[in-house]
Amino acid sequence: MANTDGRESAGHADDAQGAPPGAEGADRPIDAAELDRICLHNLLSACADMIYFKDRDSRFLKVSRSAAEFTGAIDPTDMVGKSAWDYFTPEHATAACEAEREIMRTGQALNDIEEPHLRPHTDAEETLSASKQPLRDFDGRIIGTFGISRDITSRKIAERELIARTNELDRIGAELRTLIDTSPDPMTRYDRELRVLYANPAAQEMIGKTSQEMLGRTSRDLGEPEDFVQEWQQALRHVLRTAEPAEREFSVVIAGRQRYLHTRFVPEIGEDGDARSVLAVSRDLTERRRMEEALAERAVRDPLTGLANRTLLVSRIEQAIELAGSRPGRPAVLFLDLDRFKLVNDSLGHAAGDELLVAVGERLRETVRRGDLVARFGGDEFVILCEDVQGRAEAAALADRICRCLVRPFECEGTPIHVRTSIGIALADDEGATADALLRESDAAMYQVKASGGASGGYGFFEAAVHERAMRRIDMEHRLREAVEGGEFSLVYQPVVDMSDGRTVGAEALLRWRHPERGPLPPSEFIEIAEETHLIQPIGRWVLDEACRQLAAWNAIQPAGAPELTMAVNLSNRQLSHHRGLVNEITEAVERHGVAPRQICLEVTETAVHEASGSARSALTALSAAGFQIALDDYGTGYSSLIHLRDIPVDALKIDRVFVDGLGRHRGDDAIVVAVITLAHALGLRAIAEGVETPEQRTRLTELGCDLVQGYLYSEPVSGAEFEKLLV
Repeated sequence: MANTDGRESAGHADDAQGAPPGAEGADRPIDAAELDRICLHNLLSACADMIYFKDRDSRFLKVSRSAAEFTGAIDPTDMVGKSAWDYFTPEHATAACEAEREIMRTGQALNDIEEPHLRPHTDAEETLSASKQPLRDFDGRIIGTFGISRDITSRKIAERELIARTNELDRIGAELRTLIDTSPDPMTRYDRELRVLYANPAAQEMIGKTSQEMLGRTSRDLGEPEDFVQEWQQALRHVLRTAEPAEREFSVVIAGRQRYLHTRFVPEIGEDGDARSVLAVSRDLTERRRMEEALAERAVRDPLTGLANRTLLVSRIEQAIELAGSRPGRPAVLFLDLDRFKLVNDSLGHAAGDELLVAVGERLRETVRRGDLVARFGGDEFVILCEDVQGRAEAAALADRICRCLVRPFECEGTPIHVRTSIGIALADDEGATADALLRESDAAMYQVKASGGASGGYGFFEAAVHERAMRRIDMEHRLREAVEGGEFSLVYQPVVDMSDGRTVGAEALLRWRHPERGPLPPSEFIEIAEETHLIQPIGRWVLDEACRQLAAWNAIQPAGAPELTMAVNLSNRQLSHHRGLVNEITEAVERHGVAPRQICLEVTETAVHEASGSARSALTALSAAGFQIALDDYGTGYSSLIHLRDIPVDALKIDRVFVDGLGRHRGDDAIVVAVITLAHALGLRAIAEGVETPEQRTRLTELGCDLVQGYLYSEPVSGAEFEKLLV
């Protein structure tokens, strides 16, 4: 026994020495009741879930430390004897007590009850998940309830967020599906075997097949053109291989219709990083391409006639010049316009003029050779490009055929219209030819034909001399514009003499251009260009103002009682017919300088009066009524119609210098001068002879009773200061 006790003592000593702290008596026997208490204590102290026991009045009997922490109690024992009313909202306390009474009444447990917003005086979100059981003694009697609650606030928040996110994804998915299904852009998804996985309605409509007919089939299975299939599938394979998006454009006939597609191939990447499928999104550019082609065609076509416009013409001429070396012939350009086309517009209106241009264009297309290009260059001008002409003879034959095709009358607005044309021809004779040069040369040749006249139009080839004249004319126009802006004009004055006493009674204002290189130029050198370019209006305005200014200066030095001087100023055809404000302009000029209207004699030619419009005749009548004198210049050289003398208020007839020069030498000139003077006096008008240079002419005019004369016999045109000396 002693040895045994000693071994046991030694063994116990070893165990005590090697045992961890607090393990003394660990092998002490523990009865069942103590074990229950130990387990309950550890459970209530360490369990993260809240554990609580209640009596039949729902007062706490025991609670876990986690429950005390949740309610804010300092120690679990502080909660003993208290109820949910002491810690939670009235709503929660009421619900908890009712649930516990139901458990005690039925003996049935309640599991996974969610209890939201428990504690008062806080807006913090919180939710518990509780399971409650009846609390029984060892005899099975229900003496209360017990429960376990878990804080699931974070989980509920996460669940709501997940639900919201899921709902949002569902909404987005539904919207995407709606967008895809209603998109006008065809969309198709393909698997790695290039079979259709999905096709939206737009793709089905374009292919002409239903979704069931397309699913699981390749483009080749669907019967699409082989060349398109090869290009399409090559793009799909490239995207599947590289997992990178790509874009392509296709021109293909699908379902019997030509289409232009711009397609973006988008890879759909799997978890392994490889492309598992491809989404092909196509934009149908068919209508846009057609519009672009139509706009491109419209950009090179004349909108009225449908003929080529200037842009296309120049391009084709340049192309013909480049190809000329490989052809036996050479390019030729025929430039033509319709003579007197303006008369159609003025008499029948612009609608009739447009109708005529369209008809002329159609007839030209019917007349030219196959392959020749007919273009409308602008206005009533047309150009024909002949790309392969065998010399001047063939070009002349074509021009002649065009002239003859236009002889047959056109009918516009129900009115037959006869048209003639002038045609200029330019041939590409050397390697340095350009489109601009051929057009310029043919245009110059056309103007030369027009200038030469001819009742039936005609044609002519470009000649260097024609070009030189045209260039001089262009230079003259440019210089003339500079002269208007730079004030290079001046007036000289030729005295008008009364034949009864030889006294100077007035002057005719004559325009001179002080050309910087050629010196003083008379109107005959530039007035035609001034009228064609409408520069005659600012020039005429200046002439009238300067003449009135000079007349006012002479009036100021005239002695008291001296007769009033007159100033003759020429009005051109262009001023008379195209200047609506002419009457006001003349009236304002005399008022500005304090000159009486009766001192101004406005000279107009017979031709200008004959061609004057109704508004021009009205202007002359208004000027006469305002007190201005009207003289008919160059009488006898134009139409010499007596109707003009009846319809227009004329104060004087001017005998042209051509007839004055022949006095005493040509019987016909004598007769004409006699007739004009007699007619003037019979109508109560004055007769004025110009160009008087010899005493014999003066004597004869005196015998015939001519009223006024002017010419070099009396004085050449002089400056304003020199004219003053003639008044002394």
